[in-house]
Amino acid sequence: MASRSKFQDPGLILTVVLVMYSAFVFVWWPTDIYWLGISLVGWFMFIGLFFWFLLAIVYVLWIENIERKNDS
Repeated sequence: MASRSKFQDPGLILTVVLVMYSAFVFVWWPTDIYWLGISLVGWFMFIGLFFWFLLAIVYVLWIENIERKNDS
């Protein structure tokens, strides 16, 4: 089995995506923008819950795809 680059690891790639999303949320943190009475940061954090769940599904499917390719 050929050694894969660590930069192609799904966990590393999805962690970078999460860090970028978190950085985006923290850029908005000091602002005082409200939508429907809730801070924009609160909305970003709420949307982030669904985003993290989606990333978890993507990670599982990606790893299963890699393992399936390695088994064949």
